[in-house]
Amino acid sequence: MPPRTGRPPKGSRILSKDDVLKKALQLLDEGGSKALTYKALAEALGVTPMAVAHHAGTRDEMIASLVAIAFEGSDTPSKAATPKLRLRELLTRYCAQVTRHPELAKCILQNPALIGPSLTRLTQLIEAEIAAAGVTGAEARTLLCLLVDYTHGFAFAAAAAPGGALSPDDFIPALDWVLDRIE
Repeated sequence: MPPRTGRPPKGSRILSKDDVLKKALQLLDEGGSKALTYKALAEALGVTPMAVAHHAGTRDEMIASLVAIAFEGSDTPSKAATPKLRLRELLTRYCAQVTRHPELAKCILQNPALIGPSLTRLTQLIEAEIAAAGVTGAEARTLLCLLVDYTHGFAFAAAAAPGGALSPDDFIPALDWVLDRIE
């Protein structure tokens, strides 16, 4: 007899949004964006795709929820003494978060609407520290792009490097080189 399709018997599985999001982040981390499907989530959780959709919402809503979880705390202001040191702390923290979840960061880059409040505030903090360091106008925008792009590039390389060949300790010297050129 073929397995029953459709709604599982009531009470056979208690599912929460947290369960769905934890498994979704795991699938995304392990297999990339293409691995994150309602069907794959349902199979991994032992439920129907409709149950997943009920808890996670649309794909974009699910990814936005993952962004909120994975990048929680990225917008915590630095208490370091100078703008350069605060930039270093903010970017090093963000680099570590992207290194842990590079596939999620790629989803954001593919659809900037998924950036979420925490990463928007992080960007605002970085912009404020650049201004506090005395960089304004077009140069401030260029520096913002340079710092963020370097951080993403390093994090993606670190995540792909076998056996942790790259670490945050490898990120900091080049970041400091850039920050030391701020006058």
